[in-house]
Amino acid sequence: MSKNINSASRLHAVLSQAAGMSTNASSLAVWEQIFQIQEEPSEARKAVLISERLRWLHQQLEIVRTQMKQANISENLYTAAFNNIEQAISTLILPTQWNNGVQYLKPETLLALEFCSEILPDEELLIDPETLEEIRSMVQELEKSLAVTDLPESLITLILHHIELINRALNQYPITGAKALREAARTAIGELIEAKDEVKANNNSEEVAQLGRVWGKINNTADVVIKADKLAQLGSKAWAYLENLLT
Repeated sequence: MSKNINSASRLHAVLSQAAGMSTNASSLAVWEQIFQIQEEPSEARKAVLISERLRWLHQQLEIVRTQMKQANISENLYTAAFNNIEQAISTLILPTQWNNGVQYLKPETLLALEFCSEILPDEELLIDPETLEEIRSMVQELEKSLAVTDLPESLITLILHHIELINRALNQYPITGAKALREAARTAIGELIEAKDEVKANNNSEEVAQLGRVWGKINNTADVVIKADKLAQLGSKAWAYLENLLT
């Protein structure tokens, strides 16, 4: 495991898992298991979700490529590995057996990626799995409470969208890191500002209070793990406004 946590280390973790999967399985089944979306009943929906996550992996690979160039590391040391990774995470492989993808994840490819993770800056700490599970549980509790709430329909719709934002960020986290949580919070703050009068008028409801607790937990978690001071300060300022609105 890399001593640094960054885009390269997260890619390495996901692709190392993929490299160990059975070559007899379908590519869809492999990514299904890695991305933990087996409970989705629709095969078409699974394919959409897998494609979305593979796109996230591509984005992280491009971030690593850009950072390596900025670090003035000779491109010949990693270009072949990056090209192999692009092939392994291509959506074109999804309808085929996984042996068509795993052939690109040779030890030397993963080793090159691991070297990149050591060269590039340490961006954040890992979030404890128990913390992630706690956030998921809080979101599930909030979603259940909406089934029997007497909040205005527009506010229910807003909270449901925030639940979607949070679940998406949690799904992104293993690939994109804690920045996914911060970006979700920024989007939520903008929406809450637009609906501030209605939110303030209903901030004594349990559902709005629970929403505040969830975002508070997310904000505090992101502040602890993200090492870039400016990002942490932005989170603190944003949460100060959000906390005032929801309480």
